[in-house]
Amino acid sequence: MKPLSGVVVLDASRMLPGAVLASRLLALGARVLKVEDPAGGDPMRSTPPFLNGTGAGFATFLAGAESVALDLREAGDARAFAKIARHVDVVVESFRPGTLDRWGLGLANLRRLNPRLVTVSLPSYGGGEDAKRVGHDLNFLAESGLLALLGGDVPKTQLVDVSAGLLAAEGVLGALLQRSRTGTGGHVEQPLRDALEPFLAWPRAEALAGPAGASSVLLGGACPAYGLYAAGDGQRIALGALEPKFWQEWLALLGLPGYADAGLDPGERGAEARRAVEARLLEKPAASWVALARERGLPVSAVSAGVAPAAPLPSATPALGAHTGAVLRAFGAGDRV
Repeated sequence: MKPLSGVVVLDASRMLPGAVLASRLLALGARVLKVEDPAGGDPMRSTPPFLNGTGAGFATFLAGAESVALDLREAGDARAFAKIARHVDVVVESFRPGTLDRWGLGLANLRRLNPRLVTVSLPSYGGGEDAKRVGHDLNFLAESGLLALLGGDVPKTQLVDVSAGLLAAEGVLGALLQRSRTGTGGHVEQPLRDALEPFLAWPRAEALAGPAGASSVLLGGACPAYGLYAAGDGQRIALGALEPKFWQEWLALLGLPGYADAGLDPGERGAEARRAVEARLLEKPAASWVALARERGLPVSAVSAGVAPAAPLPSATPALGAHTGAVLRAFGAGDRV
């Protein structure tokens, strides 16, 4: 039995943060009732590219969920949602602040109707003067300074959305654990803006301390033991020899033992060692160097040209509204008039 077997989640969120949260709860055994607008469903359904007619993102993260088509702006559908919420364990939403209240579905009221309920909000900015602002991954990266740390270009993956979903899953697990002790649910709020905090904690601490430190120098590619190198065939390899024993073993492999003291040197001595390593690596293709390094148990990897395709996805991606009737009947919400 999985840890969340028997836990039912009513998920009215939209887009990737909620989808990542749903996927983690599904993986732990929860039942996820995905509430979607009847007019098109979650926008991820129509976001290309497509797998079997469904957006690849939706198909990836929501496989195994049950789709319930409800227009929460309509009074009857809002009442049906409230009836279901009385019997589930978790409700998730990502609307602008005040939206659910206008529809008569305020989360505090839902918790009064169901004291064991855990509610989850995924706002863009959380409280304060920015509460009603909206934003996407790129906005949060830009404002936080993390975009600059990553090189300043638009990333080809959604760091904020994924991190927000993972942190929200952590919050849900904590709230369910607390409920098991107290019998009462609670509220989890995970603003997307705050989802970058784990990535920023070390750089912020270094900025406070003053001089550049490990995250910007040692782990930022300024030392020869930790960085990227081109091999003889033009392919790059990634070297992660932070520990002196790995750096020394790497130098032994290359026949360059004289630079044992320079692995973590960001100055001229390190630059000299880097040039020596670069010159030696040009003698063989990347695959040869990686194979030799693996024989010695060294942290050396080939730099992939791109992301490999996923394994074939299961065919459990729900069609829009496929479970509406069954879910409404099961939760006594069949009459929406």
